[in-house]
Amino acid sequence: MTGPERIGRYLLLADLDPEQLDPAVQFFRGHDEVLDREVSLRILDADDPRAPAFLGAARAAALVEDRRLLRILDVLTLSKTDTQPAQIVVISEWATGRNLSELMQSRGDQPIPVDDAINIVAEVARAVAAGLSTNVNHGRLRPSSVIVTDAGEVRVRGLAVDASLWGSLNPDETKTQSDVDALGCLLYLLVTGLWAGPPVAGLTAAPKTGANVLPPSRVRADVPRVVDEAVARSVSSAARPRGVTNITDASAFTAMLGLTRDHLAPVSHGAKHRDEPNGKTQSTSHILLRIAGVIIAFALVIGFGIWGWQLITSGSVLTATPTEVAVADLLTESALPMASASAQSGPEVLPIVKVRSFDPFGDDNKDGNPDGKKGKENNEEAALAADLDVTTAWHSQSYKSADADGKGGVGLIINMGEPHSVSSASLTFEGVGAATQVRVADEILPDPSLWTLLAEAPAGDRQIDLRGPRAITGKYVLLWFPQLPQRVDDPGTYRVGLSKVTLN
Repeated sequence: MTGPERIGRYLLLADLDPEQLDPAVQFFRGHDEVLDREVSLRILDADDPRAPAFLGAARAAALVEDRRLLRILDVLTLSKTDTQPAQIVVISEWATGRNLSELMQSRGDQPIPVDDAINIVAEVARAVAAGLSTNVNHGRLRPSSVIVTDAGEVRVRGLAVDASLWGSLNPDETKTQSDVDALGCLLYLLVTGLWAGPPVAGLTAAPKTGANVLPPSRVRADVPRVVDEAVARSVSSAARPRGVTNITDASAFTAMLGLTRDHLAPVSHGAKHRDEPNGKTQSTSHILLRIAGVIIAFALVIGFGIWGWQLITSGSVLTATPTEVAVADLLTESALPMASASAQSGPEVLPIVKVRSFDPFGDDNKDGNPDGKKGKENNEEAALAADLDVTTAWHSQSYKSADADGKGGVGLIINMGEPHSVSSASLTFEGVGAATQVRVADEILPDPSLWTLLAEAPAGDRQIDLRGPRAITGKYVLLWFPQLPQRVDDPGTYRVGLSKVTLN
């Protein structure tokens, strides 16, 4: 950039990616001249294959509110001109400070105090957890995503958007699990100065034994054991002792760090009595309390002795069985809970007996009335959504508006054969994902709003995992799509395509 340029009311001040690590993506610092504030602008050509996911991720992330997030302020679509192609511009908040990579480099990769490390990562976890209720993940969380401002605040940038452009650091993980892994790696970095995740430029990799990174306490002797346990439960490359379960999401990670902080809090023994110089002289009240304690203890001993004699003389002597002894031996301070069979094998995949399309607000017979629960749309393709082949898909019809030309959506009904307890659903779309609701019922109801809502997610991601706050039991699962994505190959038309669905 040879000089300041302008995009609408935003004045471009500095190119933040002069080396053009991704030539298709431009990244600028700018100034909003209307609201007089600093912003960042990320620009992508509209014909880039990633553009639909980029646009959907930006719009979804813009709805997530948390003070720790560098929020998305505006999303612009620029028309093609004689000098530049059509473009998508995402404008976000700006924060002045250093990201965690820069912070560690400024310290010569020396770790920061454990308490400070936990506080920073806890703030990051809370920011990421803010998107869980709407199924928005960060997906590409790394040290450069976290900024410690000049005022000492922790801010997180790139929610959903970075992953839409460059994918997850570990493609083998879901976005939710990738965030947990990254949070654990951030904790590892701050307490050791080393990076335990997939390679990141400028960071020294943590040492490994075999395929597993060493526990933090093996790298830095002053790292408490509870931090080792937090890392073991979150970092995918860390060894996990038998019976220790993995953290499921950023919210659970936040709760775990709270317990870790509690373990590290100093135990208060109280101040010495003012009449006890150097703790050698005790007050009269303390002496009386100790005498009373001795008397009570003596009385208890006499009482238990009499009770034991009565048991012996009555012939009802209690003996410990081998099972009781084994359990008592296990309940020690260092013992860990054994994982259940379900925890070791993962969540149960529920059966899908039949799939049919659902178009309750359509009018295929042209009688002027909605078709209700009999309504169907492209029903001959419905089974393709559950054949576990991502190369095949069910498609809705094409519409001229995202709300299915005023119908309010279309969907699919999954018949599980008999009632099951449904806790989550995983969907893979063909192309851009639609806004999705997962609903459960014991019978096919004519209106989607009558079905019990399990979970919902905004449009944008090609693959989504929806989990409800509690399981819902029913025979049928409705996948309802109230907002359809715009077709990339036919702008101005809207259609959803679902390639794969699994229920747990």
